[in-house]
Amino acid sequence: MQYTAKLIELSPLIEEEAVLEINGQRLVAFINNRPFEIIQGGQYLVEMELAILDDFVISKIDSDEKGIEQIGDNFSYLIRGTLNIDTGNIDAGILFEVDSEFLFDYGYLHNQNVQIRVDRLSVDCIG
Repeated sequence: MQYTAKLIELSPLIEEEAVLEINGQRLVAFINNRPFEIIQGGQYLVEMELAILDDFVISKIDSDEKGIEQIGDNFSYLIRGTLNIDTGNIDAGILFEVDSEFLFDYGYLHNQNVQIRVDRLSVDCIG
């Protein structure tokens, strides 16, 4: 999905790490590609995707509270929101696409509130 993101901070230790603000939410993201110089405080068009490197972990939750919660001090997140199997996305206040291969066995969770664990939020700067 494409979003306008404000660059809050670039990590001095990890070249690919950036703190972005999207739709009023601060996120620590992994920048895969930045074909131009990005400057703290600037706004950029970014394409963001969920990176699931290990097992796909999804569970139904009773709460209808949407959110994005960083796990510890790394790139991992818990994404909470409403899952739409038909469009392959989860609405967590920010709309995230979920690869259809991960959702194949979870049709019963359509329009349900779920939590997904992701290893990182990957970002490509596109404009």
